[in-house]
Amino acid sequence: MQRPIQLFQVALKAFIVREGRLLMLRESFGPRAWELPGGRIDVGEERVAPTDVLRRELREELGPEFQCEIGAPFATWVRDREAHRPHPAFLIGFECGAPRGALRLSAEHLELEWVSRERSGELDLAPGYASALEQFWRRFPELC
Repeated sequence: MQRPIQLFQVALKAFIVREGRLLMLRESFGPRAWELPGGRIDVGEERVAPTDVLRRELREELGPEFQCEIGAPFATWVRDREAHRPHPAFLIGFECGAPRGALRLSAEHLELEWVSRERSGELDLAPGYASALEQFWRRFPELC
């Protein structure tokens, strides 16, 4: 018997750290949950290097002056289907550092916050993000 194939969007997210704190953004749509900066691989970007796709997303969400170093991917998680999202998203998180330049949020987000481990646990996180943040804090215990 043939099993149905699940469709996913694929998104790349940035774990950007500054002075021991992680950059989180609050969405301006849906439940207005907190998430990491980054976004989906667009149609036509299938053969573009993932780091280049993530750079594009960071420019769109954080402004053209913001830059950071993008390291290796280290976490994956799934954001389940929601009323405003027809497909679940498979997310890949990249370790990022050395943030520099002015931050200017796009209309996709209401606010940003550099959070500690404790503070990240207090936020209303987007679905699936709790496990991803736990992976992050376990990987970098010196930030706790």
